[in-house]
Amino acid sequence: MGDYARRLRDRPFDLVLVIFFAIFAFTSLVMEMYIVFGVDLRRASDPLGRLWHFYAARWDPLFLDTPLYLKVMCGIDGFLFGPFYLVLIYAFARSRDWIRVPALLFVAAIVYSTLVYFAVELLGEAHRADLLMVVLVNVPYTIVPLLLAYRVRQARPFGVG
Repeated sequence: MGDYARRLRDRPFDLVLVIFFAIFAFTSLVMEMYIVFGVDLRRASDPLGRLWHFYAARWDPLFLDTPLYLKVMCGIDGFLFGPFYLVLIYAFARSRDWIRVPALLFVAAIVYSTLVYFAVELLGEAHRADLLMVVLVNVPYTIVPLLLAYRVRQARPFGVG
């Protein structure tokens, strides 16, 4: 059994990645759906809808009247990236080397997506968004995938047959 075939709890870096994958899966599969399905955040009364409204009203008003391109981006996040986070969790928990190529493709797609989002915020929303908070809340969605790319850089990331 290779060095990385140990249990997940014995691989702290992988465990941290998996924790982030779980958080990101939740935000993709649950939170993004508010945007995808056009929930009026101003009228949302459930706790998660209120949390979305808090974020949008205080820091990122683009989500109060979401343009079509951002709804599409949230749809891609919810229907493609969200399920893939679950695949990543499985592959890391089970030390599956086959995740390498899909993970690298995913990293390219998600980093592209977050860079587009940051560009829109910085170039088009700077006059009304709290850019510091937007970056602080959203930069993990770029940094963690880059760490994932680093983690799976070898041909056999878990060293298992």
